[in-house]
Amino acid sequence: MYARQLGFASSWKMLTRDKGWIKPVLVLTLVGWIPVLGQIAVLGYALEWARLTAWGVDAAPKQRGVAYGKVLATGGIAFLVSVTMGFVLMLLDMLLFGDWYSAALFPAGVNLFSGSLLDIMRRMSPLVVLVMLAFNLLAGTFCAAAMLRATLYDSFAAGWRLDRLFQMVARDASGFLHLYAISLIGGAINILYGLLVALVASGIAFGGVMGVAVELAVGPGSGIERLLFGLGPGIVVLTVAAFVSVTFAGSVISTAMNLVCINAVGQWLCRFEVGRWGVSSAPLPDGVPQRDVSDTSSVPPVPPAC
Repeated sequence: MYARQLGFASSWKMLTRDKGWIKPVLVLTLVGWIPVLGQIAVLGYALEWARLTAWGVDAAPKQRGVAYGKVLATGGIAFLVSVTMGFVLMLLDMLLFGDWYSAALFPAGVNLFSGSLLDIMRRMSPLVVLVMLAFNLLAGTFCAAAMLRATLYDSFAAGWRLDRLFQMVARDASGFLHLYAISLIGGAINILYGLLVALVASGIAFGGVMGVAVELAVGPGSGIERLLFGLGPGIVVLTVAAFVSVTFAGSVISTAMNLVCINAVGQWLCRFEVGRWGVSSAPLPDGVPQRDVSDTSSVPPVPPAC
């Protein structure tokens, strides 16, 4: 029943329900380090999982039997939807605010405090930045729904049916805002990890400065100097290994949050009983969204007509 329960916790339970769930997350993290193509593959994998969720299937991400060609095709369509919507959003940003926030698109909130935002904060008043941030992050949630709609129809044009997307938002504004909040939770978890790493790094750096100060005060030939020289190149290898480990751990958390947030989009679309949808241009069926998670009487999932 998790597919019908819109929430961060329920989406997380779907991610972690199968034994060995961490394996695809680790693999996706490594794949995501490949420029462009890797990001497309990760996006396609997440959307294919969310496709099942939108049909009401309580499935965890696949660990075997993944159709890689289908994943890349899905990711490619979604990537085009994201890029084109991002271009329109950039124009709207320039028109409304005189600047644009490049990190706003899905997963909304994950890159909340990116470098681009920090640059904007130096040029604009805090109030304008807050309004711009809220506008862009909501647009990012809207873009996520568009990408999944394109996935459901295997069609780029379906993702650009703004009339149907706005119809969904109008019928379930509270659910859309709930989805937006879920994405912010994912972003907050990433931010907390980054702050924790920064805090630990600052502590280590402070300890290093104190060590140098003690060395200068005590004089050459102290125990600290002998310890550092005794470590030799080992300290360099250890530092590099620690840096790579911390970076990879952060990427793993980001990948997991992306999967949870994209799957939550599937949970939201599940409310609209995808099995009853017609062609892409058709209006939503009557009686949706369905918020009663105990109701299992909806039409069994069948591929919608393109």
